Amino acid sequence: MKKFLITSSVYTVLLLAGAFTLDFTIEKGIRRIKTGEFQVWNALFDSKISSDVIISGNSRAIFHINPQILDSVLHINSYNLGLNGHPFPMQQVRLKLFEKYNKKPKLIIQNVDFHSLLRPDGLFNKGTLASYVHEDLLREEVTKTGMTKAELNMPALRYYGEPRIILRGLLVGFLNWTPGGTVSYKGYEGNNSDWDGSEFDKILSGDSIVAKREPEIVALFDSYLNYCKENDIQVILVFAPQYIKATEFTKNWDGEMQLYRDFAEKYNIPFLDYAHDAICNDTIYFYNATHLNKKGAELFTLKLANDIKAQNSAIFHSY
Repeated sequence: MKKFLITSSVYTVLLLAGAFTLDFTIEKGIRRIKTGEFQVWNALFDSKISSDVIISGNSRAIFHINPQILDSVLHINSYNLGLNGHPFPMQQVRLKLFEKYNKKPKLIIQNVDFHSLLRPDGLFNKGTLASYVHEDLLREEVTKTGMTKAELNMPALRYYGEPRIILRGLLVGFLNWTPGGTVSYKGYEGNNSDWDGSEFDKILSGDSIVAKREPEIVALFDSYLNYCKENDIQVILVFAPQYIKATEFTKNWDGEMQLYRDFAEKYNIPFLDYAHDAICNDTIYFYNATHLNKKGAELFTLKLANDIKAQNSAIFHSY
């Protein structure tokens, strides 16, 4: 029995040592990747984003707003922190982490839509987030949306079910392999795809799209705007273009848009609504019903930049 206990203890120690080594190596490798889905997270944690103007939102921020055009028109230094697949709660976490590791922004261009003020059903892109969950802010959020305490606390378990992430981390960590992948421009990713309305056609064959919100997240968004006001961070709310038929097919549209208008009035901030802009009428500018392609994104960003310029916000007097 004594021999069995000793043998078991040795194997347990070896297993844990191997798990800790695996965990450390994967994270070390992921933290060195400067392309694809890890590019922005690593730049953020490495304090490499020196921008005063931040673009925040979901995929409709990532694919719609080009910092290069904003910088050119407004003579600023902007960066796109849009977070694919995540509504506002995780967007706020990213903004807080940006401020912790970089600096307080002067202006946040916050894209909003009818997915913003919801609690996510699950954790999108878990494998990407796994390497950063030592951060308390991120750790707290992922426990609400899909990572168990065991995954967070047991070495290497946070990568369970993510073989692609494990392989990339090990190749970079052990072999100094340089992975391929898209390099975004300051977080912006233009999509060159042509219109594909197949998924939207399925939606059109059913009932109306119903815009939803959750009181808890509405309150969180309100608190965020109040924080920005108290800390002299200018905010501009933006509803980016979407295909006009998606707008027309959405039930309770006016009521949901009124919520953002009310926020704009309460905090005396601009709300730029492009839901009925001319660009919304032509599928040549979209790759699906809610996302602009690169051609549409660059046309929209130019319009957005000039509209922000017309606001004559005091924020630009410092540039």
